[in-house]
Amino acid sequence: MTKLVQRIAEQTDALGQNHFKYLDILVKFPYVQLSFHQFPSGGQLSTIQEKLELFRVNTESFDRITLLANDGHVVAATPSKNDGGRNKPEMAVNFLVMGKNAYSHKVDLTRENPKIRLYKRVYDYRDPERPVGVVATEVALEKFLIFTQQLDIGEGIRKTVATGDGTVVYHEPRTIKEMRGAKKEFTAHLALLDWDIRVLVPERILLKDVNRLSGRLLAFAAFVAFVAMAVSLAASRIAIKPLVRIIDGIKEFASGNLSYRISSITGIETRRVAVAFNTMAEELQKRQGELIQADKLASLGLLSAGFAHEVRNPLAGIKTSAQVLAKRSSSAETKDLAIGISKEVDRLNKLVGDLLHFSRPKPSHKKPCDLVDIINRALTILDSEIRKKNAKIINKVARHCVNVAPEQLVQVMINLVLNALAAVEPDKGVIRMDSRVSPDNKLTVTLSDNGHGIPEEKITHLFDPFFSLSKEGTGLGLSIVKLLLGNNGVRIDAESVEGEGTTFRMVFKKHSYHSKEVHCG
Repeated sequence: MTKLVQRIAEQTDALGQNHFKYLDILVKFPYVQLSFHQFPSGGQLSTIQEKLELFRVNTESFDRITLLANDGHVVAATPSKNDGGRNKPEMAVNFLVMGKNAYSHKVDLTRENPKIRLYKRVYDYRDPERPVGVVATEVALEKFLIFTQQLDIGEGIRKTVATGDGTVVYHEPRTIKEMRGAKKEFTAHLALLDWDIRVLVPERILLKDVNRLSGRLLAFAAFVAFVAMAVSLAASRIAIKPLVRIIDGIKEFASGNLSYRISSITGIETRRVAVAFNTMAEELQKRQGELIQADKLASLGLLSAGFAHEVRNPLAGIKTSAQVLAKRSSSAETKDLAIGISKEVDRLNKLVGDLLHFSRPKPSHKKPCDLVDIINRALTILDSEIRKKNAKIINKVARHCVNVAPEQLVQVMINLVLNALAAVEPDKGVIRMDSRVSPDNKLTVTLSDNGHGIPEEKITHLFDPFFSLSKEGTGLGLSIVKLLLGNNGVRIDAESVEGEGTTFRMVFKKHSYHSKEVHCG
């Protein structure tokens, strides 16, 4: 648990470091430094605001960017807002300019949506020692708290994030149940922001699985011991052998060998006990594998996020330079070259976006959606790709209302159809989609193709990150599909026959109404 809280602190610190890196890039742009020498007006102000907005949109890091003079007055800001405070000095800026620190930050909890403001000095390009102003950026506080908010190991935990001066910026409310029993506190310090994360966990949660497993093992051990003692009084040595095997199995389980299975048991009752033990060991082994896989994915996600952010920094500069070159150049050849650079940067940004999407998925905002509309949107977006392959699409999905995040489900369908298009032969491909409702009222949507199929030994790795059967693929498409569907409560599995094709099945949770009976947004 200590490592988990420390990892949350490291992830939050890494996120803050990324925002400060973007702030470093911003203050070094020539148009930012020049804007403080003469307050812009009219067309100059519009140009500066457009460039600031372009940087903000491309980096996706800041909710607002403001250029402040040394006296705190606003030079330029994006997005624009009419709050009557353009000429009102900001005390925090005056303190920052007069102080020795090149960085500063503060948390604003007075708004409905709390913000954290990040400040960075801007120096005169002619005199690097003379500060001419400050760049102030705003970021939603919840972005810095996302890793803390996602921590959920059971009912009754209490999470608190406080600044260095003791101001609480996040506090999960206490519950009556949380006040009972002994608790253990885990803390971690965020060096960059000078914040402290405190997680208070009831000991009953920490010891729940251990106590349950110990109780079962003790109960089974007592039961087996009692049966062995009773049988030994009336049975021969042969009749005792099954019980000895069960006891040996218990010892193997207790020593941590969950792969051991009790076999060759005679007798109805002893066979039932052996089956119960084997089932318990299988479930524990499965849970252990899931925990190991989750830890690997968490580490992979953190590594991917760091790599993606390091790549996106220079890409933003390259794209901005290419756009400026395209506008200023009078040569058609140079303009075409600059446009080509921008397109390649967009392609790389998509790959970086996939990495960020996988390592830090956006929250799912679910609402009732018409499944047919979502599939039609995906097919419309992929119309040109379908035409290139001259593939036949057979869509027999009926209208059903599902409670999902629509944009995420559209992305899922796009990824699955692209995967099918990559598998089928040109002019011969057939992609079929269908839906059905099971007797227990669950909706199943299938997507199948007649492509080359997947070898049986590789089907289990189909949703692993960076696993791809295509030389052009990144190996993240199906991983993102499983991640997004999991966030929306949808289960997916796949089956394939090599040389015949592949079928994906998506099983939605209980389906209680038809799309004609309710308005689907």
